[in-house]
Amino acid sequence: MWVPTEDEAVEMFARHFEALHRSGAVMRAKEKAEFLKQTGDSEGHRVWNKVAEVVNRLRRYQKAA
Repeated sequence: MWVPTEDEAVEMFARHFEALHRSGAVMRAKEKAEFLKQTGDSEGHRVWNKVAEVVNRLRRYQKAA
C-alpha cells in the first residue's frame, strides 16, 4: 500500500486547491496559515505555508511552459 510523504500530500493538495481557487489560491493559503499561527497551531501554519509555496511554484512553471 502506498502512503504519500508529507511533501507528496502537500503537492497533491496544492494542485487541487489551486484548481478550486485559481488566482485566489495563494492568498487563501496564506490567510489560512496566518489564522492557524494566531490560534497556536504551528504545524498547520507550516503546512499551509508549504501549500502556498507549491501553488506559487506551479504558477511559475505554467508561465514558463
